[in-house]
Amino acid sequence: MFCPNCGKKVNDSDNFCKFCGHDLREQEEIQAAEEHENYKMPKISVYQDTDIITGVEAAKETAAKTEAETEDDYDNNSNDDEIVVYEIKKHYMALFWPIVFSPVFVAYFWIFYVNIPTVWGFIIALLVLAPIVYPILRYLSDKAVITTSNLHIRQGVFNIEEITVPLKKIHLVRLRRSYLGRLADYGHLIIEKENSDKEIVYRYVQNPDDVQFILGNSRAYIAEYLKQ
Repeated sequence: MFCPNCGKKVNDSDNFCKFCGHDLREQEEIQAAEEHENYKMPKISVYQDTDIITGVEAAKETAAKTEAETEDDYDNNSNDDEIVVYEIKKHYMALFWPIVFSPVFVAYFWIFYVNIPTVWGFIIALLVLAPIVYPILRYLSDKAVITTSNLHIRQGVFNIEEITVPLKKIHLVRLRRSYLGRLADYGHLIIEKENSDKEIVYRYVQNPDDVQFILGNSRAYIAEYLKQ
């Protein structure tokens, strides 16, 4: 700053001019008063405030509407509108024992077929092969999928059992895993429904931890799937 009396430059923190001794405190008070007089309060537009409030309310309504639509998609999906969101696949270990014991059963089949060359001998030989043929047929025929509203399971070869469980009605999902199952990453899925003592078992499930998580958190998983 400059001294108003002699015009020489002085420090802003000086109370008196070191050249002429003029009192500089009076000048600081005058400048502060001028700045106070020239200060103008910012104008607040009622229209802008209204816009902000309206925008916040609209965002809340949109979020609530989106959440409601997500719940409607989950709760009110009819069977005609079902979308498959996950396929529960069978693990190859379902074929482990049939493959291991197949040489033994094939040998027995050959013995019966050669020593009893009749129709009954052939039928008996086929019965000997049943322990390895049936698991292979089950591996190919069993199907299970998770849709936007239900869990569908189809099991069996000759006596086919079809089960449909609403996702909302699934009470508990458990896994039964052996030591070999932990090593090979497979397990048997056990599902309990609400108001039912009967357990649903689906054996040799591939990636069982993922399946258990999806069935236990189906609402969140389906919501994320529908966003894709």
